[in-house]
Amino acid sequence: MKMRKIAVSAIAICAAAPAMAFDTVTWNWDADVVSSVITSAVSEVVVAPTGLEQVESEQITLGDFAATSTSNLITNDIVSLSGLTLDDVLAIETTATALGNSAALESDVSMQFDMNQTFGGVDVTLGTGLTGTLADVSLPGTLAASSITTGIINGTVDSTATAIANNMTADLVTTSGTDAFLLGNNIQTAYAVATASSLVDGVVFTDVAGLGTLVDAAVSSVSTSLGNNLGVTIDGIN
Repeated sequence: MKMRKIAVSAIAICAAAPAMAFDTVTWNWDADVVSSVITSAVSEVVVAPTGLEQVESEQITLGDFAATSTSNLITNDIVSLSGLTLDDVLAIETTATALGNSAALESDVSMQFDMNQTFGGVDVTLGTGLTGTLADVSLPGTLAASSITTGIINGTVDSTATAIANNMTADLVTTSGTDAFLLGNNIQTAYAVATASSLVDGVVFTDVAGLGTLVDAAVSSVSTSLGNNLGVTIDGIN
């Protein structure tokens, strides 16, 4: 009985005593940290295309190409030359195009193509015909386009000359999300001298009103020379 009272008394004394606290806290850390982070991202696209356009094309052209377009001494012969408007004048277009290899692909479903275009010259040392490759070519191929327009009276002129060794265009206009992708491999090689010239001279307007307010030029002269040209257009879902 006495022992029980003593125990109870001891518990009461501990509860009534003030709580113990840390008077001083000292923390020391020595840490060597080595971090290695490797991130791998895998993207998987699963589609069920409604169709497929698949093309493999190899084009090889050896030799020289020349295109010339000429328009000379053209007169808009009207009985009365006074008070003419732009509707009364001629519209003259002179176009010359020299093109070695050309390919154009169009599709509204998924497209895949493998294209190889080669343009070169000739081997003057060969007694036989052309081999069809660039391995033995000793002279570059020549592409020449010339557009000439001269001596025009009361006529607008649009003169264009274009020389292209290799040209490839792919146009994908999709009709569904499952068809909205294109895969392609394109190799273009040109061993060539390409020249394009557009000449416009001697264009005369006689008593034609409204020339100063033209939106488009009365005379347009454009020349373009390209070795390798690639154009890819992918339209959204329509």
